[in-house]
Amino acid sequence: MELSLKKNQIDIWQTSVSLFQSNNAIDELTGLLTDEDIAHIELIRRYSEKQVKIVSRAFLRAVLAKYTGQSPKSIQFARGLHGKPKLANADMQFEFNLSHSDDLLACAVSLDQPVGIDVERIRYKRNLKHLGKSVFSPSEQCEFEQLSEQHQELYFFDRWTLKESLIKATGKGLTTKLSKVSFGKRDAIASFSVSGQQLVEVSGEYGSWLWPISTEHRLAVTMLARASIAEPVTFRSFNFLPKRVAASAAA
Repeated sequence: MELSLKKNQIDIWQTSVSLFQSNNAIDELTGLLTDEDIAHIELIRRYSEKQVKIVSRAFLRAVLAKYTGQSPKSIQFARGLHGKPKLANADMQFEFNLSHSDDLLACAVSLDQPVGIDVERIRYKRNLKHLGKSVFSPSEQCEFEQLSEQHQELYFFDRWTLKESLIKATGKGLTTKLSKVSFGKRDAIASFSVSGQQLVEVSGEYGSWLWPISTEHRLAVTMLARASIAEPVTFRSFNFLPKRVAASAAA
């Protein structure tokens, strides 16, 4: 069934590599890949990286096929000025972005507004105060230093995930420093939606949202607006499952 999208709507898809591994379903994904995909994956030496690439590439193709009505293999990709993937098919106007952190993968899809998505696993990092200097704006650095050590870790990953989603939405990638973006003095988790203070030039307005999708993961999405996003943004959430798991869930 082909899915449709409305203006100011973002669909968020999630899956994991282990889900397909544990159900012996990696092989069903290779049928969604092109010969070019497979040739590229064969060049990867590490087995674990190959598995991630198979799942992520098939996941993206399968998700986009649900909106375009095309087969996963017929989806063609191009790259923007700074390398952000986009649809090359002239008749397909959807915006999308993909992210993964270790085992978890997530994809955001919108109708015509650029989107960025980032998922991060909260993990122990040494010298957070030192790392924060490359991540935080001056105001965020002040907030960070006033927090307890436990809350500093959460604050670090909350802001990092939000900023990555914004930078990915702009398509400027590593050309934008995280410290040039600020999310102000609001608690990103409690407020659910964070309005960003623009310290970096972003075309139009934008909105960013952050979810604690597990005790160990954060997921953030940013939508850029070609006009205005003053109207409410709606979300839908989906899981991409192996066939046998999907069939069991539907039963």
